Amino acid sequence: MKILFIIFGIISFILGAIGVVLPILPTTPFLLLSAFLFSRSSDKFHNYLIQTKLYQKYINEMVIERKTTRKKRNRSLLTVTCVFLIAMIITPVRIGKICLFVVMSIHHYIMLKKVEIINE
Repeated sequence: MKILFIIFGIISFILGAIGVVLPILPTTPFLLLSAFLFSRSSDKFHNYLIQTKLYQKYINEMVIERKTTRKKRNRSLLTVTCVFLIAMIITPVRIGKICLFVVMSIHHYIMLKKVEIINE
């Protein structure tokens, strides 16, 4: 089981790293998933991950400390909105659309009300 967690953790980390360059692919969820998978499988990989610049920039600042720059917040809101709107358009099930809208709304609320803006 640990091998599967490590493999999926590496895949998730790679997708998160690609998400830095491609705005359509979210970085933070993949890095959070990597942190979870590595914490369950390997202390070595987990310690490496939490010391990377990607983790420090996208996870530690925004998720742990709940602080971010205005530019990062706006980019996150735009990306999440685009991805969720596309998902809502292509989802044929009404309850699926409602769930997507609720999750998107919660993300917006957290980003706008609970995350402090810091100077760049």
